[in-house]
Amino acid sequence: MESRKPSAKDYYSVLGVSPESDSAEIKKAYRMLVQQYHPDRVRGSDEATNASERMIEINEAFSILGDEKRRAELDRKLKAEKAPAAASTESAVEDWEIQVSPMKNRADAPAKRHSAAEKSVAKEFLEKVKVQLMQEGAAAKFKEEGDPAWQWSVLGKTWGALYWVGVRQVSLLNPNAAKELITHLQGLISNRRSGWKSNFFVFIVAFDSLQESDLVLKLFRAFANRSEFSTAKNLVNIIVLDLNQRRSVLCGKRTGDLNYSGILRALGVG
Repeated sequence: MESRKPSAKDYYSVLGVSPESDSAEIKKAYRMLVQQYHPDRVRGSDEATNASERMIEINEAFSILGDEKRRAELDRKLKAEKAPAAASTESAVEDWEIQVSPMKNRADAPAKRHSAAEKSVAKEFLEKVKVQLMQEGAAAKFKEEGDPAWQWSVLGKTWGALYWVGVRQVSLLNPNAAKELITHLQGLISNRRSGWKSNFFVFIVAFDSLQESDLVLKLFRAFANRSEFSTAKNLVNIIVLDLNQRRSVLCGKRTGDLNYSGILRALGVG
């Protein structure tokens, strides 16, 4: 059997920054994550253990991205992996059922664009998703958090429920990036969820290119379908969004909560 080279670890995803980020943005993201995940700031033995593991990843990522030569080598590896992504994206095409569009009369997006234009269009699209979410979920009184690990994230609360929605944009989504993101999601859920309210978390993972889509979806579905994340009182959804085709997959179960249903409508999920 032919051996496969391991995928390069996406350290940009670990710090929650884009490959276009400058050194100042990388340092800012690193400092914010250190404040959030330093074991001395986390209560409980299990959470402290998770935080310690997360800090190892954060420090490793910063050591790579903070070094010009090592970062350039990482960029070369990620670029080389990105080339065959289009073919592997189609392997799970039957899963892509949800057309995501905050604009009712949106024209079909072109399959390929120049990188600068693509970045601008993607940012505009995701901002429109956020605006529609804020309008549709008005009852939850969403407020922006400003977490640098996410392109945007909002937190809403009612008397009996907590709602959190965030977008993470990655240039290349592969199994390694998915595993790193799952580790981050687990820590975020532990830090955000209420002890007595119902908790609803919706994570939007927006990508430009995708590799090994079957395995990526398997990882996300396994996480979202865990018993502690798939009840009427504690629900986690991961929406995997293809920015080129404006289509997505919803991972996880649904519930009849009206505000939650409004959130999914705002995200284009029927």
